[in-house]
Amino acid sequence: MKIHAQINFPDPARLVGELAKQTRFALRTALNTTATQVRDGLRSEIQRTIDRPTPYTLNSLFIRAATSKNLEATVWLKDERATSNAGTPATRYMLPHIVGGQRTLKRFERALQITGQMPKGWYAVPGAGARLDAFGNMSAGQIIQILSQLRVTLTAGFTRNMSTDARSKIAAQRRAGGRFFVVMPGAKGLRPGVYQREFMGRQATPVLIYVTAASYRKRLAFEAVGQRIADAHLLNNYRQAYAQALATAR
Repeated sequence: MKIHAQINFPDPARLVGELAKQTRFALRTALNTTATQVRDGLRSEIQRTIDRPTPYTLNSLFIRAATSKNLEATVWLKDERATSNAGTPATRYMLPHIVGGQRTLKRFERALQITGQMPKGWYAVPGAGARLDAFGNMSAGQIIQILSQLRVTLTAGFTRNMSTDARSKIAAQRRAGGRFFVVMPGAKGLRPGVYQREFMGRQATPVLIYVTAASYRKRLAFEAVGQRIADAHLLNNYRQAYAQALATAR
């Protein structure tokens, strides 16, 4: 899925030998200019093909720039090596959009499975009671409320176990609007998932529904779009950079 933009000459050694400094400057400049165009074009393609992508997703594309010694530029998604500990690597949730297939588990899904409150191999999707943000994703605050009441901890600093003190539990349920509880497969009456019972009421609303599959169809033609942009601009970028190199040569 990486875009490697290179210029192929019939005899690059001869060109480098004639004007080594100017040629390498032009090649490096052209590759990095083209990589920026590819990144911007892919960002537009993400906006076109994916429903309400977050700013985090749109900024997840990064460039590994070409150098004079390595005349190759790469445009790709941030992975574990390019993401801080606070963020989820874009490759985890974007790859299914590029290659299709099952999506990876989210952190809260893994936590629910580890604690035995969601079956292994299942996924959680928003239910009728889920609060969604402007990008169509489930509210992080509501996820924290759910995990806190279910006494599930994700990572240090992200959430904490709900207090066992009765008054604290009641206060937390009041803030959340009700009590969360889990229905596992095999129970009668309700689909598997996480439900919220109204505070001081009997109505139960599904907040998360457990499903056995959560897959994406291939919708983002990452490599094809990137290659098309590179093919359209790389040679012209090189010509401009080479002319600049000659004009400024000393």
